[in-house]
Amino acid sequence: MQVRLAYETDIDAFVEMAKANIDETRSDMEWDEDICRDTFWEYIDSASPTIWVCVKGEEPIGFLLADMYGFRAAKGLIVTQEVVFVRSAYRGSRAALLLMKELIAWAKRMGAKEIIGGNDNSFNSERTARFLEHFGFERVGFSMRRRL
Repeated sequence: MQVRLAYETDIDAFVEMAKANIDETRSDMEWDEDICRDTFWEYIDSASPTIWVCVKGEEPIGFLLADMYGFRAAKGLIVTQEVVFVRSAYRGSRAALLLMKELIAWAKRMGAKEIIGGNDNSFNSERTARFLEHFGFERVGFSMRRRL
């Protein structure tokens, strides 16, 4: 099992996993394959967002999508971990651990001041928080949503 930046040839696996993520964690949202593919091509064209895949052999079994940008009113860069997804058959493996280690190493190489992570849904929130705490993340504030 290893983590690498996504290749163009990973697009179909990425789309499949992204759909599974939406189905599992945000079934209230309307899936749009074209938007998902556009997001992947934005990564290929600009590295914003950035997408890594965890592969077992040649098979992508998970992905992490993150972005980096400057703080709005302070010096420095911030990284946001937007999605970590591992196929259900590989949960409990090292896939998510390897993806997070790669994200942290990348953020350090880029000179980021901090990483914001977590989840934007109610799927395994406590488990997600404990997982991130393992990497030195701290619980701060609240993430809230108002449906319109």
